[in-house]
Amino acid sequence: MTPSGAGDAPGPEGGRRPRMTQRRLLVFLERGLFAAGFACLAYWGAGTAYAHWASAAASRRLDLLAAAAPRSGRPPAPPRTGDPLGRVDIPRVGVSTVVVEGDDDLTLSFAAGHIPGTALPGEPGNAALAGHRDGVFRGLARIRRGDLVSLTTPAGTFRYAVESLRVVKPEDTWVLRPTRRPTLTLVTCYPFRYIGPAPKRFIVRALLVGPAAERVGGPGPRRPGAG
Repeated sequence: MTPSGAGDAPGPEGGRRPRMTQRRLLVFLERGLFAAGFACLAYWGAGTAYAHWASAAASRRLDLLAAAAPRSGRPPAPPRTGDPLGRVDIPRVGVSTVVVEGDDDLTLSFAAGHIPGTALPGEPGNAALAGHRDGVFRGLARIRRGDLVSLTTPAGTFRYAVESLRVVKPEDTWVLRPTRRPTLTLVTCYPFRYIGPAPKRFIVRALLVGPAAERVGGPGPRRPGAG
């Protein structure tokens, strides 16, 4: 005969020990998930705080460069990674961000990065800027041909009109080749709502318009769609 209460005694084949072990595992899993969620939230918060701080610092440095530009008769030195170059604004789609030299992950976490080897903003040729589709270039998902892009540098403000939009593969680096006309090329990942590393690139090609186009590279193109 089984003694009273023997069913609750610890044992290898049932009773209280398996139930307690399961409960402890659930508690451990709950705490682990909570810790992981907290760590993710802290990481996101730290990244957001850094992006705001770095963007503000680059903007202040840019203001200092712009203020010193009229007093300096010397040509500017070649930019180094992290140097602020200007600010790009596309009012219709809500893009407004500082432009910094370099296209590394740290730079792109808070700014549009000037791709090394391409023309500098406002100079003849093809100036290419990269940005994250879920960051500073989020608004490019709504851009259209004919939209105006303003690029402000210590040398002045340059205005571009969007000429074309296309989706290419990452290896299609021909979009960065030099151009005869002053051109601005914006690069971001595509599709915009893709989860994980996106497989393609979204390319916005804009041409310099207005008096600046005539000074930099001859008569500028008309704004697409204008009469």
